[in-house]
Amino acid sequence: MTTPTRSEAEVRSQKIEELRKLGIEPYPSQAYRRSHTTQQIHELFNQPGKELQNGQADPEEKPLSACGRITSKRDSGKICFIDLTDSSGKIQLKIEKNLVTGEHGLSFDQIKKLLDVGDFIGVVGIGCRTQRGELSLQVTELLVLSKATIQFPDAYYGVNDPETCRRHREMDLAGNRESFQRFQTRSRIVQSLRTYLVQKGFYEIETPTLQAIYGGAAARPFVTHHNALDVDLYLRIAPELFLKRAICGGFERVFELGRVFRNEGIDSTHNPEFTTIEAYQTYADYFDILTVVEDLICYSAETIFGDQKEIEYQGQTISLERKYDHSQKYPGFTGTHWQVKTMVEAIKDETGIDFDNIQLSEAIAAAEAKGLTFSNLEKQSLGYVLYTVFDKLVQPSLMEPTFIIDFPVEVSPLAKKHRDKPGFVERFELFIAGTEYSNGFSELNDPKEQQKRFEEQLAQKYAGDDEAHPMDEEFIEALSLGMPNCAGMGIGVDRLVMLLTNTQSIRDIIMFPTMRPVKE
Repeated sequence: MTTPTRSEAEVRSQKIEELRKLGIEPYPSQAYRRSHTTQQIHELFNQPGKELQNGQADPEEKPLSACGRITSKRDSGKICFIDLTDSSGKIQLKIEKNLVTGEHGLSFDQIKKLLDVGDFIGVVGIGCRTQRGELSLQVTELLVLSKATIQFPDAYYGVNDPETCRRHREMDLAGNRESFQRFQTRSRIVQSLRTYLVQKGFYEIETPTLQAIYGGAAARPFVTHHNALDVDLYLRIAPELFLKRAICGGFERVFELGRVFRNEGIDSTHNPEFTTIEAYQTYADYFDILTVVEDLICYSAETIFGDQKEIEYQGQTISLERKYDHSQKYPGFTGTHWQVKTMVEAIKDETGIDFDNIQLSEAIAAAEAKGLTFSNLEKQSLGYVLYTVFDKLVQPSLMEPTFIIDFPVEVSPLAKKHRDKPGFVERFELFIAGTEYSNGFSELNDPKEQQKRFEEQLAQKYAGDDEAHPMDEEFIEALSLGMPNCAGMGIGVDRLVMLLTNTQSIRDIIMFPTMRPVKE
């Protein structure tokens, strides 16, 4: 009869019991004070005059303390090598039997027998370089800080299954250094967005996540119920209307960075819960806030890449250089910027259809000749046909950073009417590599016009448009108090992180993306 093998978890649990029998707590309460991160150890011995030769130990014998996770463990007779990894990097530990006696912490034999890959430890040692030239710590003391009870990802292959990476992000972070660094980069990008806007005089304010009336975007909401008030509430689809109410109250520059929720499909660029940043600036128009979008994205890119103007994204080389002077066409819009085209110009350039000189029936026929089909709602006006043609035929072709401006009023209920073009509003969207990254406009501040727009949206809602904007009487009342001319914008933070980390799927840059529950 063969003896049944024990599982990895059972073996590790037994080691926990053995440690406790030895009087060693595998989950100690006291803090561990390290003197150096692994990166700082590397920097220390790369300084001029501090370099170590192969086989040499630190002549000053200065003790250093470090802590982190065991990500590799190699036993070789009376010497044991461990890779110690913390959030800054990795350092090799050289553990010799005659130096690690167990007087303080674990003995050499206990380290070999009772420690596993995945455990957290603290060590004291001196810098050295092995005969093979690898910088290491020559350990004199080792303490266990936390014992892992399940098998750790393979040190070389990591976690390869995307489903596991997204559903168990902690496993992905622990096993895949590239993923860990991607989320470190995300944090730096988010911080850069806040830093830039604060430096420019914007105040960060917070708006409700639970709202009695959802608004600020064309999207279907999530619905929940408030038991104490006995009312249905909506998870916000955008913070826009509350931010503009703060403008009505006297703030001149505001922004919010946070989560919004839209009850929509999931694909490579959409997640029902995502991060956005919205900013509003008084006494400004859509060209002013367009410049803020450019500055903000370039500032974030410089935070990650320095002065580098070209980045790689999914096999495409994207230039972030601002090289176009639009001042002759748009007086007052000074300096160099990314490409700017009206929606009508972009459609004409890509398809040859000229919406400046066309009737509704002609536009539908021209678009259908290009392979498009339209719903009854999309056929209701020239503006809807214009937007549909752009969305389906033009947007995917916009590779370099391009602002598309001047949208039809039908799809822009919160934007101010265009100063020169009837039927259009002063709105822009930014596209890079065929994907939308930002939306902004000169804000509508006429309360009567806003009420009319909401009523038109209600008519569309009753006609079957699930994403039409609802009526918001409180917002109209705020506008009635008075709002100065104002421009606002929003940037999809997750998509920006995808761009700056060369990541294909939004679910790989959201730490814990929305996933279908696992069926038992």
